[in-house]
Amino acid sequence: MDKNQVWAQTLQKISTKISMMEFHTWFKKVHLKQISGGAILLGCPTEMNKNWMENKYQSMILINVKKVLPEIENVFFEVDLALASTPEQNPEVFVKKQAPRKLPNRPETRSATGVESRIIQPQFTLQNFIIGEETKFAHAVCTAIAETAVNEVKKYNPLYIHGGVGLGKTHLLQGTANELLRRNPNAVIIYTTAERFTNDIVKGIATRKMDAVRKKYRKADVLLIDDVQFLGGKNQTQIELFNTFNDLRDMQKQMIFSADRPPSQLENIVDRLTSRLGWGLIVDVRMPGFETKKAIIQEKAREMGIILPPELEDFIATNIRRNLRELENVLNKISIELEISGKSPTEQSVAKIFRSLNPDDDLLAGNKGKQGLAKGPDDIITFISDYFHLPATDLIGTSRKKEIVQARQIAWILCKEILKMSYEAIGKAFGGKNHTTIMHGIKKIQKLRRTDSTIARHIHALKKDLGVR
Repeated sequence: MDKNQVWAQTLQKISTKISMMEFHTWFKKVHLKQISGGAILLGCPTEMNKNWMENKYQSMILINVKKVLPEIENVFFEVDLALASTPEQNPEVFVKKQAPRKLPNRPETRSATGVESRIIQPQFTLQNFIIGEETKFAHAVCTAIAETAVNEVKKYNPLYIHGGVGLGKTHLLQGTANELLRRNPNAVIIYTTAERFTNDIVKGIATRKMDAVRKKYRKADVLLIDDVQFLGGKNQTQIELFNTFNDLRDMQKQMIFSADRPPSQLENIVDRLTSRLGWGLIVDVRMPGFETKKAIIQEKAREMGIILPPELEDFIATNIRRNLRELENVLNKISIELEISGKSPTEQSVAKIFRSLNPDDDLLAGNKGKQGLAKGPDDIITFISDYFHLPATDLIGTSRKKEIVQARQIAWILCKEILKMSYEAIGKAFGGKNHTTIMHGIKKIQKLRRTDSTIARHIHALKKDLGVR
């Protein structure tokens, strides 16, 4: 099989795993340049394309190319500016995905002829939205709107949902759109983002087809616009939205908006538009609590075919502190590592994922106990082994090499301070050493910790990795 066939089959597999827009944007001009020594070299047309592929798609490419050539172990990238003007190697893969597909058993979003509308993703429903105390009200309002016929008087119009990144706003908007389409298959439901709305306006002005753009949005029975904070500073777009808002409001059409902050805090948006966005019901969504996060983890893991023990669910839920996209990122990495290595995830392996994503964050044990991630001396030996890149057998052995002795004594002090083990118990865990040897080693490290900044830094870093404050 030549390299073009390998890449064509790999692209075919990748095309089923990401959106059409992503696939076209990042893969269309990427060429497989070389297969050698268990590795492939991919050429990218720009530095930005190369960086994006390395950061976001490297693992996905490796997994799928291994299905074609099992001997491949590495994927490398380089910039080849000539590719920008070179036809794609596998045009048939992209031709199949050029036209938006009708979603199975789903009506398509209807809109004015000649203007593209973003397709609503079927995986977002109001039924599979995990409801917690922090999102219960927003979900109830969206459900009430979805259950209101498009020709009935609107209870909450407009609805404005705000909250931080990755807290479920898009899920609520698209879930509402999906439910409206299910109940009203002939209705004109338009879901879009502020960026896409802006692009439609720019395109309409450039092609002198603004009338078509206006007709598209003003014929909507329900208009949903995500992330309206990105309209800041886009004056012409704000004018068009202002006028569209007025027309739809006059016709008693439903509008739903989302943003990362309340209308009054939107920046570089004219007062007359922010006042209208706040005319109806304003609802906030907040970071879910522990129980809700755990329920979301269970649902996402089920969808991905991952089996997580309860204590690992607790650990992930405890350490997801920013947003729910971080949660999906962690689960995706667990899934990739499971597929590549075949090893079940552990608190230690998941802790490494968290540290790679947020190296400055302290990790907390799922049970929030003082011992953090270490349940016994074996856990501490594993962490020390990984940290100092030493075999675990050396730590419990008798080697007198300075670097091994020092790492071993640091392990002893962590067993003493974190696990509260006796000198005798530590000695037994480390190959049957005498308790006086353990006591002497711990006293030595305690002294060095006060005078040697490197030792102090190692102990601090290890405790942080172990989730001990």
